[in-house]
Amino acid sequence: MSPKSLILAVALAGLGVAQANAAVISYSAPMTLETTEISQSLVLNKFDGSLGTLDSITVEFFGRGTSSATIENTAANPQSFRFSSTLDLLFSGPLSDLVSIPLFNTNGFVSIASNETLDLGSVDISDSVQVSIGSTEFANYVGTDSLQFACESFVTNTQSGGGGNVVVRQSTQAGCGATVTYTYTATPPNPVPEPGSLALLGLGLIGLASRWYKRA
Repeated sequence: MSPKSLILAVALAGLGVAQANAAVISYSAPMTLETTEISQSLVLNKFDGSLGTLDSITVEFFGRGTSSATIENTAANPQSFRFSSTLDLLFSGPLSDLVSIPLFNTNGFVSIASNETLDLGSVDISDSVQVSIGSTEFANYVGTDSLQFACESFVTNTQSGGGGNVVVRQSTQAGCGATVTYTYTATPPNPVPEPGSLALLGLGLIGLASRWYKRA
C-alpha cells in the first residue's frame, strides 16, 4: 500500500466511525385485494426504543384498485352518456390520510346506439402517499406493542344523460397497504472512540506510512 493510499484509508476509517451509528429499519403491512366496499386492518411494528434514538419517521400508505365496467343502452334510441368512477381509500389510526384512484372517465359525453353495450375495459391502478411524522408525535410510535391502522374504500360513480335508459355494470376490487420507516441513531455496543483516540490512530497509521516510504 502506498503512503497516499494509507492516508486515504485513515480518512475513510474516521468517516466510517462517524457514520457507523446511523441506521434505518422498516415494517410493512401486506396488501390484499377484496371486492369493494372494503374495510381492512393494517398492523405495523412500533420502534424498539432499546435500538437507539429516533431521528425521523415516515409512514407511506398504499392503495390499489382493479375494476371493469360496461355501459348498456336499453332505449330504442341512441343516448348520450357521461361516466366517471373514482376509488377513495381512507386511512385512519395514529394519523389519517387519503389515497384517491381514478378508475374510469369517458372524458365527456359518448354516444351509445340502441341496445349497444360499450365496454370500458379493465384497469389496475396503484398509488400512494407519504407522511413525515413530527418529532412531537414520536412517542406514539415507540414501544413493544403495534401501530393499528384502518382502511375503508368508497367508490364514487358520476353519471349524466341516458334518460334513465343506460345501465352501468361495474366490478371493483381494492386493497390497502402501509410501511413505516424509522431512521435512528443506534446505541453503540461499545463506547465510540473519542476524537483524541481517533487522532492517535491516524498519527500511528501515518507514521507507518512514513516508515514504509523510507524503506522504499
